[in-house]
Amino acid sequence: MRYLDAEKTLAAAEQLAWDAKDFDALSRLYMPLQEARRQIRQTCMDGVIRLNHLSYSPAQQIDPAKILSDDPTGCFLLGGFASLIPAIQFRRIALDRQLYAETFLGAVFQIGDGPHAGPVAEPFVVAILPTADAPLPHFQVRSRAELLGQLPPRSLLVGIAQLYKADAAFVFALWQKLHAPFLAEADAAADPIQRMQLYRRTIQVDHACELAHQKLSDTARFLAQQR
Repeated sequence: MRYLDAEKTLAAAEQLAWDAKDFDALSRLYMPLQEARRQIRQTCMDGVIRLNHLSYSPAQQIDPAKILSDDPTGCFLLGGFASLIPAIQFRRIALDRQLYAETFLGAVFQIGDGPHAGPVAEPFVVAILPTADAPLPHFQVRSRAELLGQLPPRSLLVGIAQLYKADAAFVFALWQKLHAPFLAEADAAADPIQRMQLYRRTIQVDHACELAHQKLSDTARFLAQQR
């Protein structure tokens, strides 16, 4: 039941097997790795659900270390003002402290009816990104459609009010929306090696995506049988 230790050990083994193209080992690794990650997700969901750690100006700071000290177990969304830094720091601290706590990669943006529009009823929106490896747009006021066009592909936009009343079902649905297009892209790949690469990318977006692990195991087993 030491799921964090199990995930760390199995993930390291998976990387070694992937580098060696040991498909037989990979076919055996993905299902226990999936189970460890499923248990981690479930344990996080058994804690608090706080999707409203949001910053509405560059001067408003979010302290990930304090959040984790107050609530060391749970599912969170940290949204810096046009910044992923609080969420990235949260993930690093949670990993260093070996905590059952996870966060979406969020950033708060101000929006309006157009590039130069004034305030609207709800002038802020939260962008949830699949990964942290792409630059964010500037924080100036813009329309919702313009903002979505400037965000990294497959990002989500969520209203503030939704986040304040989020429950477990909402959290699970958000993870599914994030990983679904990546999973579909992997399913469509004809080459099995490329398919595995894309399933691994899906897991970078959502480490607890069960279908990605299952399909990785099936594809690795197929490749092992071809040798």
